[in-house]
Amino acid sequence: MKLKSFLLRYYPPGIMLEYEKHGELKTKSIDLLDLGPSTDVSALVEEIQKAEPLITAARTEQVKLLIHRLQEKLGQHSNHTFYLFKVLKAHILPLTNVALNKSGSCFITGSYDRTCKLWDTASGEELNTLEGHRNVVYAIAFNNPYGDKIATGSFDKTCKLWSVETGKCYHTFRGHSAEIVSIFNNLLFYFMLLFLFRILL
Repeated sequence: MKLKSFLLRYYPPGIMLEYEKHGELKTKSIDLLDLGPSTDVSALVEEIQKAEPLITAARTEQVKLLIHRLQEKLGQHSNHTFYLFKVLKAHILPLTNVALNKSGSCFITGSYDRTCKLWDTASGEELNTLEGHRNVVYAIAFNNPYGDKIATGSFDKTCKLWSVETGKCYHTFRGHSAEIVSIFNNLLFYFMLLFLFRILL
């Protein structure tokens, strides 16, 4: 395994690790829910290094710098308390992405198992499973602010448009020559819906 980069996550506080394993780019998160302005960063980094082999001694100063930056951000909002709300066993293979609708009432997860699942945030109930991609579902998005449709992008080089209510796939968009790794929310949905409208006429 080779560490490629760090990503800072402000809410909930944590660090994301991007690393390469057998030629594939993967991510791993380190939650820092108890981090506060008075936390001993050096001691915290030592604990992290004991548990995470990707963070070698050569990366110590870089990790300290990231955590100090996170501490400064948390100090601006000292009245915030973070806690673990719920753990869901969502997929049989690792997750690739998570997206919430605008109100936060539901969210979607994408996975290496080639599916996307829709969840009720408060109850943790699975509302729908979106099946149809032939490879990893890597990019997912709601058509916020409406939240009645979902777009998924996959390593199978296709993008699909789904109904939140029924889980039905409206259309599969083809044309990319490589994996789809990102979806730009509002603009993408505008063009997808415009294209779909033309098809239906």
